[in-house]
Amino acid sequence: MTKNRLLNIATVLCKFTKGLFVLAFIGLTFLFIHIQIHRDYYKDKKVDFDTKDFTYSMTHKVKTKTADNAIFTVENIKTYSLYITYFQLTGLLAVLFLGTKEFQKVLESVKKVTTFEADNVTAFRRIGKLIFIYALLTSFSILEFNEGGFRGFSIPLKPLILILLAFIMAEVFKEGHALKQENDLTI
Repeated sequence: MTKNRLLNIATVLCKFTKGLFVLAFIGLTFLFIHIQIHRDYYKDKKVDFDTKDFTYSMTHKVKTKTADNAIFTVENIKTYSLYITYFQLTGLLAVLFLGTKEFQKVLESVKKVTTFEADNVTAFRRIGKLIFIYALLTSFSILEFNEGGFRGFSIPLKPLILILLAFIMAEVFKEGHALKQENDLTI
């Protein structure tokens, strides 16, 4: 086992990050339940749309003289839209947790000086698949309110590049594993 300080710090950061994802899930679930039980508490809480990465359409289903800040409040979110958002965010947290877990496995194997093993090839492939799921979950946004709504869609470029890099790393580790096996046979 190697005593590389950077690997130790990265492993601790992975563990800390996984803990943050669990806490975020608990907080998100608490907020989701609280909104269901006490919607009137969120009467004046406006929903802000971050639309810089989305092509989107906003609609006012009912033409009223009500201002946007009264239409787009947490209190006015339709229940099915709240569920979609909750499951989308929960899925994102799960994917990030699992991706961090896989990366931590790779770091642990590097610390144990078993870098070019078949498990790391599998881990990088899983990371690539998890990033793909992340890209799918972040590619859309749907929020429907009583008098209007927001729908957005985009194809995120950064996760697609990361998917490619993860699968390239899997192939690099696969070749390293083959060379290691060949080297072990010649000794």
